[in-house]
Amino acid sequence: MNFFAFDAIPGRTALIKGEEYLFFSGYSYLGMQQVPEFAALVKEGIDKYGWLFPSSRISNTRLEIFEEAELLLSAITGMEASVIVASGYIAGRIATAAFADTIVNLHPSHPAIQRNNDHQHTNIFAVDSVETLNASVTDFSFVTGSTISKTIIVDDSHGIGLIGDEGEGIISRLPQNNYTQYILTYSLSKAFHINAGAISCSKEMAANYKKDHAYTSATAPSPALLYAFIKGQYIYAAQRQKLQNNRQYFQQLVKDLTCISYHPELPVFILPENINEQKLFGAGIIISSFAYPDVQGKRINRIVLSALHTKEDLELLANLLHKIL
Repeated sequence: MNFFAFDAIPGRTALIKGEEYLFFSGYSYLGMQQVPEFAALVKEGIDKYGWLFPSSRISNTRLEIFEEAELLLSAITGMEASVIVASGYIAGRIATAAFADTIVNLHPSHPAIQRNNDHQHTNIFAVDSVETLNASVTDFSFVTGSTISKTIIVDDSHGIGLIGDEGEGIISRLPQNNYTQYILTYSLSKAFHINAGAISCSKEMAANYKKDHAYTSATAPSPALLYAFIKGQYIYAAQRQKLQNNRQYFQQLVKDLTCISYHPELPVFILPENINEQKLFGAGIIISSFAYPDVQGKRINRIVLSALHTKEDLELLANLLHKIL
């Protein structure tokens, strides 16, 4: 396995000691950091708010931008309320803390929402919406028709901003009934490229989460980034369309390579474990190839597309895969 140290932040390409490689890794799905118009909004936010506001969210001196961003997240997800915190991992820990002793984790479950209980009878579950290790979307059909009251905490870090007609995430796929309460927890760093996390839920649950010390005692995310998030929704939409076009085009290019697995809604493609990664690197291509979350586990080889890739990039990669697979 190769480890790479980049000269600068990668986007469509990555630089290693001055050499340029096509970059098919990472989770910056929409490539927001490489979009000049979005970068300009971040700079506007810095001019207005600074890049950091080192104060507790429960202080008597506050910035309205945090509440504005929470209202927007609630509108995106269709939930009553949202709570923004420092990271997706913290969001998951806060979201599951109230049920820590009774939650049963379904597969897959990111460490952020894992509580490792083994109850025979429970009505509280936690699960990821998307499994990027095998490019799948979780099937929630078990909820359909159920008349048993239940709470399901869903980590939507790899769904929000990507899945759904407007990037609303897994909520667009969740069966709705009067017996199920959903709590969404997610990172904002994947599609939205904001160094933060959030929980979207009922107003009652949000009020409880705002009492957690991980909320009250932590420095809030960058207000400048949240400003760009609010003002840049039209840019997200444009980038999401570009990514959708890339995803659909690449699926057509590799549809005859049955050893590659993928989900039609995801920009992640799983390659065989025994693929010769060095051949790709030698041709100027970097993919995702490492064991996760256990560093001693099986290596997972993935292609991750972004909105920044061109048709020529995708064709070059597909042609090479046809030669080596």
